[in-house]
Amino acid sequence: MTNVKFTENAYCKMVLHATKYPHCSVNGVLLSKTSPLNNNKEIEFVDAVPLFHICLNLTPMVEIALMQIDEYASKKGLTISGYYVAPENVREDSFDKLYNRISDKIASNCTNSYVVIVNTTNTSIQKGRRALKVAQYADGTYRQCEDLSVSDDAINICLSALNGSLYNNLVDFDNHLDNIRLDWTNTTLNKEIQSLL
Repeated sequence: MTNVKFTENAYCKMVLHATKYPHCSVNGVLLSKTSPLNNNKEIEFVDAVPLFHICLNLTPMVEIALMQIDEYASKKGLTISGYYVAPENVREDSFDKLYNRISDKIASNCTNSYVVIVNTTNTSIQKGRRALKVAQYADGTYRQCEDLSVSDDAINICLSALNGSLYNNLVDFDNHLDNIRLDWTNTTLNKEIQSLL
């Protein structure tokens, strides 16, 4: 089974997105650098791009977002290889109930794709537990990954970011479509997360 790793940036942005909109489901995509030398034994998600918090499956908006993210990722030498969702009902943690349209699209373009469920209940994060459940998408089904790495640094930085209310600075595609001056790549937020290292 593949070892799945998350950098501080990817982990924090998923949690911050879910925290900013606790009253609704949120989703986004994960970008990774993959090495052909490891035979798909390891994947590291280096960034998360928040998508939506209003309507997760509105097809025209998804298409626009994925085209822009794909162009951005290829310039950075990254691949869209994961999809994350934080359901508004935190008890809903079944991979079978995920919003499959986007994850299917990612799987059709990336043979080694993943789905992440984010659980941002205060108890899980405040106690230093990782707030993720991960599955690899293969042959039309989700297989949960047990070999999951989120460093203590990532969890501690995420706690600091939450305490500093950095979620207010996060811009998802819904925000960007409302005001195109808002930066969906979250350059400023990325720098703020890096400053916590």
